[in-house]
Amino acid sequence: MPLPYVRLVDPASYLLPDIVRTPRLQLRPPTVEDAAAVAQARGESYAELLPWFHQIMGQPSQEHDARWQSERLAQAAEAAQRRERLSYLAWASSACIGGVDLIPVWRRGQFRLSYWMRSSASGQGYGAEAVNAMIRTAFEVLDARLVTTGHAVPNTASARLAQKLGFRKIAHQPLGCELPDGLLVDGIAYAIEDIAVLPPLEISWA
Repeated sequence: MPLPYVRLVDPASYLLPDIVRTPRLQLRPPTVEDAAAVAQARGESYAELLPWFHQIMGQPSQEHDARWQSERLAQAAEAAQRRERLSYLAWASSACIGGVDLIPVWRRGQFRLSYWMRSSASGQGYGAEAVNAMIRTAFEVLDARLVTTGHAVPNTASARLAQKLGFRKIAHQPLGCELPDGLLVDGIAYAIEDIAVLPPLEISWA
């Protein structure tokens, strides 16, 4: 098989879905009107999210605050317009239960995936469903060649999700992650190159 070349394509030429639908979820780009729902979800989940996202999270009072979240959501919308980071919030009925981001390297057709799930929605398969949907979106809508993700070794929930979705382990980085107290732990990196490894999922885009 010949080796691929970089793609000389304008990222703005890719149309981002307004809604990604799965059997139980709707995923859509955030707006400032979502601030109160996001503040409730993030505030509730602060302790669980902090070990893995402490470098980009606010203080507890900020994560609980709708005005602060509104500013963050406005920044996310601007980043999507620039095609630098594609953020989607996951909704089950009218509740925000998490978010999935795709961070593209357009020239290479590569996307790095990051996600968070609300504490009260954990253990119900929502994370796997949302991440599965966004991986399919990357390949089928945004012409991905490769989707990667990773986690700190102590993050066993992310390890289980990666295994469930069929990710292939591609690296083990000693001392690759820093915990809030400064402790350094190893990091694991994964990749998917073909959606055939994913569990079946009904999905539609609008």
